[in-house]
Amino acid sequence: MAYFNHFSEPFYLAFYPDVNASVNTPRGFISGFEHFTRYGVNEGRTSVSPFFNEGAYLALYPDVANAVASGFFRSGVEHFALSGADEGRFSPIGTFDSETTYLLKYPDVAQAVFQGAFRSGYDHFLQYGQFEGRSPTFFNERDYLIFNPDVAAVVGVPDPVTGVVNFNSGFEHYLTFGQFENRVIFFTGTPGNDVVTSFGETAVEITGVEYITLSAATNPFDYVLGSNGFGEIDTLVGGAQANIFLLALRGNQTNPNPVPLYVGGGNSDYALIKGFERGLDTIQLIGSIDNYIQQTNGVNLGIFTNTGDIVGIVEGVNTPLTTVSTSADGFFSLG
Repeated sequence: MAYFNHFSEPFYLAFYPDVNASVNTPRGFISGFEHFTRYGVNEGRTSVSPFFNEGAYLALYPDVANAVASGFFRSGVEHFALSGADEGRFSPIGTFDSETTYLLKYPDVAQAVFQGAFRSGYDHFLQYGQFEGRSPTFFNERDYLIFNPDVAAVVGVPDPVTGVVNFNSGFEHYLTFGQFENRVIFFTGTPGNDVVTSFGETAVEITGVEYITLSAATNPFDYVLGSNGFGEIDTLVGGAQANIFLLALRGNQTNPNPVPLYVGGGNSDYALIKGFERGLDTIQLIGSIDNYIQQTNGVNLGIFTNTGDIVGIVEGVNTPLTTVSTSADGFFSLG
């Protein structure tokens, strides 16, 4: 079946610890792949790759869900392997529209799909994109590898025992292991209007501007910005984990001063923050709370500079936030 080409051994074993415990034992299996082909596919084990989400696939395609419920297919992943891929169907990474995000981020791929070279952006990602450092979400692949050199050292490198490449990208590592570990993780946008959705199990930093790390070896980090939020209206959607919403950034080697975001455009640029949870999430700003005005309409909270320039709207928060932390380099966090 086609999905065998995208079977991830470490992901399958991490998701099914009982299978992992039986691999390379006297009466066990040579690999997770052997278990899947002999038993797993009949047992309804569908977590064969970090890039295929059974629940999201069935929710996106009710006709497939009905076919599975009727017994025509054992699972959504079987449908995708036998016919779905050829029909141009795809599986969202997580529960959001990764297809739209991928085509927005990579116009060259969108053009190739339009011309019929690929059935979908998802098809391109599976064949080429994951090996090229592309991500079907706003997960920052480059930053992840720079800030996590142990991951960078194993991406694309064959396992010395099995000879199999376990991780083709930092994104694959993040989906399999990294999101459960205490790592530096950024979700960043583009110079345009973006809907940036974070996900994971541990704290992440999220912003709608284009942020490109050059080196993590210096303090402050060496980076460049593709945008500073001017003229942008970005939507930042926090996941269930702790989110640090960045409405300001630390200085870099060229300019050590903190960088405010979404400033200068009045009401035409700001970050719309969704899914904010008090006591868990924070918003990073420059200076102190005295530099800002917080106003609520009883439903949402607006954060303005003292000059009346709106920088953020916090959806579903109807009372002002308070300072939860400050730092020596000119930042404070609201929560």
